Amino acid sequence: MTTPSWYECDERIFAAHYQPALLIDLLRSGGLCSHKILRGTGLFYDDILQGQVMMSATQAGLLVSNASKLGKDPGLSFRWGASCWPGHYDSASSLLGNAGSLREALSALVHYRRILSPWATPFVVTDERYCYVHWLTLGHMGERRFLIEAAMSALTSFSRWMSGERLPWRYGFSDSRPDYEEQYQVNFGSQLWFDLGVDVMVIERHWLDRPWPRGSATAYQVAQRQCESGLANLPASSLPEQVYRLLLERVQEPLTLPDMAGRLAMSPATLKRKLGKHGCHFQQLQDQARLHMSLYLLHVCGWNNEQVAAHLNFNDSTNFRRAFKRWVGITPSDSRSRFSLFDIHPDTVLPELVGL
Repeated sequence: MTTPSWYECDERIFAAHYQPALLIDLLRSGGLCSHKILRGTGLFYDDILQGQVMMSATQAGLLVSNASKLGKDPGLSFRWGASCWPGHYDSASSLLGNAGSLREALSALVHYRRILSPWATPFVVTDERYCYVHWLTLGHMGERRFLIEAAMSALTSFSRWMSGERLPWRYGFSDSRPDYEEQYQVNFGSQLWFDLGVDVMVIERHWLDRPWPRGSATAYQVAQRQCESGLANLPASSLPEQVYRLLLERVQEPLTLPDMAGRLAMSPATLKRKLGKHGCHFQQLQDQARLHMSLYLLHVCGWNNEQVAAHLNFNDSTNFRRAFKRWVGITPSDSRSRFSLFDIHPDTVLPELVGL
């Protein structure tokens, strides 16, 4: 029997003494007791100290939700993210910590995301001018915004430490401008766009291969071999992520629920039930895939409504305009006029996902 390439939300496959322990330590340093922090998760702090306890995505979501409510500190997610990488996650951390460039670091993050970034999935895309790191949290993973803040803080802090300088990232967020915007400015700078419809970090492509002084080519290759032998057979993604990837690959020929179920060797009812356990549904994932592609076509390629509608197989531009407004809350024209995250380049060739 073939092992599925995804994991279920109730499978205990995440090490509790990795990123969860870092979050617990931050809360305990603020005077909170471990019983409150772990309430509802079924986990105990003394067991986590043994270094053998595994937790599920559902338990992780409860921990993050508890942290967000108990901490009452808008800077908590940023501090947690800044402490995560390279971390102490065995060969995966060794690989990340010896990366000789941003390109190598992003490759490590993508290939071993279940270990290094288990609850915010990085999608890395490059074109001839930019590198885009698109972050996804699919399903009921506690506080989505909290996780995005932590993930972006992790990559920002880690890349600054490894390179020895603050890299000129730009940041786009699907959420509205928060009351604690000063935390974003302190941790991310001034290149911030809210209500964009996607959570993305952008940097000019030439930064990908600039050498990092802390990297070690030999140690990186050794760690890479260790990762390949030790982690190669582990499922890297959740079921919602697997569905999203397939929908993105077939965005020009949208798959139906029965189509997707057939590809995953299950019945439509089973797929619907399994996605529901993760706190999402098929149409939601399909809308996200189409939105994310349309944002790239509008903001990076400079396509008009008619071109995007044709590419995404809408009947006409009016239907696309209505769908886009339902997804984001504003029209495609309003989105183009409000956001200047990228320099429009009409000749941009559609990129492929990198290293996936």
